[in-house]
Amino acid sequence: MAAPGRRGRARAERLRALLDAGDLRRAADEARQAVADPALAPADREAAEEALARATPEPAAVVVGAVGVAIAAAVAARVLLGP
Repeated sequence: MAAPGRRGRARAERLRALLDAGDLRRAADEARQAVADPALAPADREAAEEALARATPEPAAVVVGAVGVAIAAAVAARVLLGP
């Protein structure tokens, strides 16, 4: 089995690779597992928390996206159903 520090570095590199590839869901899952690991070094835990913050969408962005979809649906209904 790998040493704890080495395992943490490998996990941090994997998190970075997932984020760079755009796989936010897997990155968030891996980061949650890393943060929950009691044997993780503080520096590696900080890297996992940072990755988790990057992978989690901002609440305001989710609201703005939902409003945009609602407006698009209203415009489409108006165009399709007529006046």
